[in-house]
Amino acid sequence: MRIIILLTTLLLTYGCSNKDNSKGSNNYSSQTTNIDTLQTNKDLLNENIQYIGFTDKFYFSKDNEAYIELYFTKDETNADEYDKIVKLADSLIYQDDENSRHKFPDNLSQKFFDLRGLSTLKIYDKDNKFFCNAEFVRVEYLNQNISSPFIAVYKTKKLIKEDSYYGISNFNGTFEQMSCKVSKDSLMTEKILKKLNEKKPYFGLENNGKHLSFSQNDTILSIVNSENFAYVTLTTDKDFKILYKSTDYENVYDTRIIPLNKNKLPYILTRNIKPETDVMWDNLLIYNGTKYTVANRQRNE
Repeated sequence: MRIIILLTTLLLTYGCSNKDNSKGSNNYSSQTTNIDTLQTNKDLLNENIQYIGFTDKFYFSKDNEAYIELYFTKDETNADEYDKIVKLADSLIYQDDENSRHKFPDNLSQKFFDLRGLSTLKIYDKDNKFFCNAEFVRVEYLNQNISSPFIAVYKTKKLIKEDSYYGISNFNGTFEQMSCKVSKDSLMTEKILKKLNEKKPYFGLENNGKHLSFSQNDTILSIVNSENFAYVTLTTDKDFKILYKSTDYENVYDTRIIPLNKNKLPYILTRNIKPETDVMWDNLLIYNGTKYTVANRQRNE
């Protein structure tokens, strides 16, 4: 989710079912309308600003399409405002027993959503291998269980079959060489939590730690969860540094190490959850030479 708001009312109003249930659904009907695809401000979409984020597939569709969740133009949107924006969706694109997709008016999309630099994405798999290009089609409201986001929908050259992909806009496709080994070393995670004087997290996330061992030196970059916080640390034989600690309660449940360096350390793309809740969001972390900071709206500016 792009904003963290109190979702109880929204879940009761718009929720339908969970993702896993929709995977096996084969009893559905669809409704389409004549859709104008790309009337949104092209200058905004084509702005030379880089977006990096996870790319999701529709569980109930076998079409060559994918989506990303959108940020609102406003930094904060309450439940009443959210409800009013939902009601602006003007036509039904798809509906089954558990999900529905609603087109959002092109002439209003740029007013409510941050569309900068989202015209075209290069899609990569979990191993950072190029998968296909994706072209922006339209903004939609996706009515589903747990969260019902506003999304940018893309046509893809290939069918995306997994949730492990991510997209980069305004990118020439050249990654940097990274001489490192990635591991999920539970003993290393325990050592780091001990140094941090922190407890293990719940729900199995204690095993979600990820460690990058750089081959040219003794440096290890680690992404770990404590009971209530997410950390990025740097460990050497002589030193231990905290490069990132979440400002609010946060656990990381999925991570991509992007082979693009800033100040000699790679970008980190994370999927996050607030402990003991269903509130989820994504972060793009970029190293500023001293610490990792959260990129504003997942843009590399």
